[in-house]
Amino acid sequence: MNAKKTLGVFLLVFVAGSLAYMAVRESSTGGAKGGAAAGDQPGLVAARKNAIGPEDPGRGSDGLVVYYFHGRMRCPTCRKLESFAEEAVRTFFADELSTGRIRWQAVNVDVPDNEHFVKDYRLTTKSVILSRMSDGRQAAWKNLDRIWDLVGDKDKYIQYICDGIREFLAQDSP
Repeated sequence: MNAKKTLGVFLLVFVAGSLAYMAVRESSTGGAKGGAAAGDQPGLVAARKNAIGPEDPGRGSDGLVVYYFHGRMRCPTCRKLESFAEEAVRTFFADELSTGRIRWQAVNVDVPDNEHFVKDYRLTTKSVILSRMSDGRQAAWKNLDRIWDLVGDKDKYIQYICDGIREFLAQDSP
C-alpha cells in the first residue's frame, strides 16, 4: 500500500511540474508562434518576426495577406496545415513575397489582441484566409476551407493553396 501511495504522489508531482513547465514556456514565448496587430479591420498586420515579406510596416499596405490562424494547442495535423501552406507561399510566390505583393502571417487567435479575427472571419477551426488589401483596408477575403480535406495529400494541399492565391492575384490585375 505504501508503494501505491508513493507512486501516486510521484505522479501528482510529475503532472504538476509538467503543467508549471508548460505555463512558464507559454508565457515566455508570448503564447505561441504568430501574432497580428489589433484593430477593427481584419487583415491589418504589423510586421512580426515570423512574417514573410517586407519588414517595413509602411511598405506593402496593399496586396494579399495569406493568414494561417491557429490556437495555443496545436496537434501534429494543425502544424502540418501551417507548414504546407507556408511552404506553398515560400516556394511558389517568392517574387511576390520579396516585393510585398504577398505577405504570410501565422496568427495565434488565443492571444487577446488577435481574438477579433475569430469573429471577423467566422473562424471555427484552424484556417487559411486570403485577405486582399487596398489603400490599407481589406477589400476582399476568402477562407480556403478545404485544407482539412486535403491535409493528407501534401501535393493536392499545396496546389489548392496556390490556386487560391493565383485566383486572388488575378483579380488584382487590370
